[in-house]
Amino acid sequence: MTTNLKKTPFYNIHLKSGAKMVDFAGFSMPVQYDSIIKEHEAVRTKAGIFDVSHMGEFLLEGNDVIDFLQYVMINDLNLLEPSKGQYSCMCYENGTVIDDLVYYEEAADRFRMIVNAGNIEKDFQWLNEHISGKDVKITNLSSKRCRLAFQGPKTDEYLQPLVDVELSTINRFYFARCMLSSMPIFIARTGYTGERGFEISFENEYAEKIWDELLKVGASPAGLGARDSLRLEATYSLYGHEINDSITPVEAGLFWLVKPKKGIEYIGKKVLLKQKTEGTDRIIVGLNLLDRGIIRENFKIFKEGEKIGYVTSGGYSPTLKKTIGLGLISKQHKEEGTELEIEVRNKLLRGVVVSTPFYRNV
Repeated sequence: MTTNLKKTPFYNIHLKSGAKMVDFAGFSMPVQYDSIIKEHEAVRTKAGIFDVSHMGEFLLEGNDVIDFLQYVMINDLNLLEPSKGQYSCMCYENGTVIDDLVYYEEAADRFRMIVNAGNIEKDFQWLNEHISGKDVKITNLSSKRCRLAFQGPKTDEYLQPLVDVELSTINRFYFARCMLSSMPIFIARTGYTGERGFEISFENEYAEKIWDELLKVGASPAGLGARDSLRLEATYSLYGHEINDSITPVEAGLFWLVKPKKGIEYIGKKVLLKQKTEGTDRIIVGLNLLDRGIIRENFKIFKEGEKIGYVTSGGYSPTLKKTIGLGLISKQHKEEGTELEIEVRNKLLRGVVVSTPFYRNV
């Protein structure tokens, strides 16, 4: 592993826990501690904690923040209110995706934004380049704060004794500021696993204490391997796979993010509304294998000898006990039940288009 990788404040904790570390977006991150399947199952049945401190965190302040975000985001901020977050994509003029992200409205002039690790510098630059004289200041807090994902059906039960807020009052995509064992945190009911849970942000100095507190109440550490299998079961897009600078949100099945925002211009609006109305030549679909095998990203997909697309994400589903995947294919083959072939190790295996999500418990 490259020695000049960035380290999160949890790095030494991961090493002490016996984690297998890998290079992910320039960070040394735990891919697994014991077993990906065990960590996956712990999140599905109890609760798991993920170090997501490699992700970026921006603070946007100023009188024009809402107008600014309406221009650079495809979702509609009129659907927001203080203490609520929103998932969106930030797109180029041609509709392809710069990044997918979540932002939280702390006040009309103050938003917190979480972005993908590999896109921190690109996003920060893009946002600053499009302020265009508006009263907006963007501060990159990525290296100053930690982020943990605490996910699973028992997260409320485990976390409630530690915090001074009634967790049942925090609805999905809402957030609160509170104390966790006398340490200040920002806690949002969001996640990337298909389970109930929270994402928590706090100052670096509290990293070890908060990690230990969550372990004490019953949470299990989980690495990037389980995070990927969990998000694939829940059919959440991963930047660089289902969405990127050559795939639009509509092609990725995220058409519901594309809002008309009457009277408001935003980057990519014309292309995306046209795609949403008229459809696209290709679309992301769910896949199962009918033959034995495992499908992975970039495997080619065929129909009667003709290449019709490729796998964007794939792997074994510990919950469903079978191979699942997502593929970007020609739209004429998108109907559920359509049989096709996927090239696995120079062999064509039988696959079928299926409905998604494969699993969702929220």
